[in-house]
Amino acid sequence: MSTILKAQKRESTGSKVVKKIIREGFIPAIIYGTKENQNVSVNLKDFETLYFKTLAFTTVVELDIDGKKTKVIAHQIDTDPVTDRPIHIDFFNCDDDKNIRVKTRLNFIEKDKSPGLKKGGFLNVVLRRVDLICDSAAIIPHVLDVNASKLHLGNKLTASNIPLPSGAKFFNKGEFLVASITGRGKSSEEAPVEGAPVVGAEGAAAAKEEEKKAD
Repeated sequence: MSTILKAQKRESTGSKVVKKIIREGFIPAIIYGTKENQNVSVNLKDFETLYFKTLAFTTVVELDIDGKKTKVIAHQIDTDPVTDRPIHIDFFNCDDDKNIRVKTRLNFIEKDKSPGLKKGGFLNVVLRRVDLICDSAAIIPHVLDVNASKLHLGNKLTASNIPLPSGAKFFNKGEFLVASITGRGKSSEEAPVEGAPVVGAEGAAAAKEEEKKAD
């Protein structure tokens, strides 16, 4: 069953129009399409149900725009700096249900087992969401679990360490940093996690010198 949000066409723009829309219980938004963009206003209460459940970026919804339904997904949400309530939404049109771009939240699990964190390091999170391209709405992941149990001091997690469901791929090509374990300690003494390279080359050079002295 799809999620349906009430919406209205918005012909005019400007601060006075926005204030009027908000007073009426709606939020200004824009739908970006392949042919043309469309200004609309969306029922604020209904949208906040998705937003505060952290589902807005990974749920394809149907906007009922004056009786005509259009499939969309939120791409960017501007929020009030004081209340954190949404004040503007950028939607992508998803009517063709192919190549849907989403922002999926990352959930770092097994942190209590990380040798690096046990030794006083801390998890430096670079990305809390990643951009994905999904073949259909049915396979969109609301959250991706990233295992941090094998991370040592100096280790880092990159795109290749994030498991993706079949039919999904990263929007950005190539490797990119997601998180790292930072803090005091000799990263050369730690065993790197499988698939996660150690930050910096100085630690490896120091380790070789120590081996020579031992011989």
